Amino acid sequence: MTFLTAIILGIVQGLTEFLPISSSGHLVLAQSLLNITEPPLFFDVMLHLGTTLAVVVFFWRDIRDVLLAIFGRDPSLGRSSFKSKSSARMFFWYIIFGTILTAIIALILKKTIEKAFTDPLLVAIMLIITGVILWLSGRVGQRGKLLNTSRAIIIGIAQGIAALPGISRSGSTISTALMLGVDGEQAARFSLLMSIPAILGAAILELNDVQSVDISITMTLVGIGAAFIVGLIAIGFLVRILKRGHLSRFAYYCWAVGALAIVWYLIK
Repeated sequence: MTFLTAIILGIVQGLTEFLPISSSGHLVLAQSLLNITEPPLFFDVMLHLGTTLAVVVFFWRDIRDVLLAIFGRDPSLGRSSFKSKSSARMFFWYIIFGTILTAIIALILKKTIEKAFTDPLLVAIMLIITGVILWLSGRVGQRGKLLNTSRAIIIGIAQGIAALPGISRSGSTISTALMLGVDGEQAARFSLLMSIPAILGAAILELNDVQSVDISITMTLVGIGAAFIVGLIAIGFLVRILKRGHLSRFAYYCWAVGALAIVWYLIK
């Protein structure tokens, strides 16, 4: 692996992890179409940690206020996304509830998920389904509802299903929140903060499969840096898109990529 390859992989990870177009789906299709080999497993895990760090930095005030609330202190006055200590503490529990459902669904679908990573046609179909979900997010649901336990659980189920390659994690969770009536900014905050335990959990499981670290620390840091910087930019872009109510526009991209992949599969 060259430095250029490490940077490109980091950029791709940073973009597709947060934009609602499915990073895993693009990886499977790219490997099939271009005969690209998978990057070393350790490097792949480190890239995911780079994007997780981007979420932590972007939402550090929210994370700080949630932690303060857990230990019985009030959120920072005037600068908090939460109105009170209790609302920040409940937000923490919503993340826990959602994460538990994510883990349960992911375990149920484990064999299907593993099979999907070797089936480009199924991934292409999943991308089209992602497009439908994104399209519906702009047409279903009445805004203004607050996040609660039942909505957090439903969003967690959506995140578990999104373990299937081709189903966008950010796209499915944010779209589900929007269809449940949660406003765009709160939907993005909950989706991205809920991604932290999900990504870290998946990374820990993947690390168990790492048999050797056959890549230099310098190359790894380059990839992490690229994923972190591009991830920060992508999160900011996603939040702006949601404020303008344009998330559903990504549906057309997912439909186009999915349709092209199906055509390629049928004629190859």
